[in-house]
Amino acid sequence: MDNARSNLAIIDAPSVRIELSNLPDDRSLGLRLTYHGQKYNLVQAFASHKLELAQQQLQRQIDTAKSGQDRYLLVQELGYYSLWVLDPLVNLAEATRVSIGDLELQQASILLLQELWSQWQDLLGERQLQILVDHLLAANLRLKSRADLDRLLDLDALGGDRLDGWEPADFSRFDRQLCQLTRQKLGQQFGTKLTVDIIDTMPDSWRSILLEVLDIPVQ
Repeated sequence: MDNARSNLAIIDAPSVRIELSNLPDDRSLGLRLTYHGQKYNLVQAFASHKLELAQQQLQRQIDTAKSGQDRYLLVQELGYYSLWVLDPLVNLAEATRVSIGDLELQQASILLLQELWSQWQDLLGERQLQILVDHLLAANLRLKSRADLDRLLDLDALGGDRLDGWEPADFSRFDRQLCQLTRQKLGQQFGTKLTVDIIDTMPDSWRSILLEVLDIPVQ
């Protein structure tokens, strides 16, 4: 118990976000705390003069669950302390949701490139198309050569394999570069309309992602 008392940091309330949320049984509401992106459920609250009791309860939790104290937070609030435990199921679900969203951004970005490429080929001469490609390669650090661009053009947009070295932020920048180059080469109004028309043919989740990335209001 002494080890838990000396090693568990007491977190100040302004460092966390506490909100009312569905409890694990999905049939009732309770308090949930977010700290550094992790979700915690309330164990118990203690009056400010009962820190010793809070630490004892912490030790009982650790002994009962046979888990480390890094799963717990002790938060100092106005007039009391609150003890919280990490919610692994919620955090796993959140991580899965983020992972799926990142993959959808990749898929939508590849399809946007492929559809725009088809339009560029029809609307631009060979010389202007090459200039556009040169600008795209110069602006994007993930594209080292025309061969890298060709690989993206040949990919199955629906494929579930992630591209090595590409992060979500890279795809967001890539999408904005595609949109900007389309506007530059085809005109602001027509380029924007062409891009939106392509995005409107995509699945709803992809469409929402791209419209947000490109900061185009959802209609």
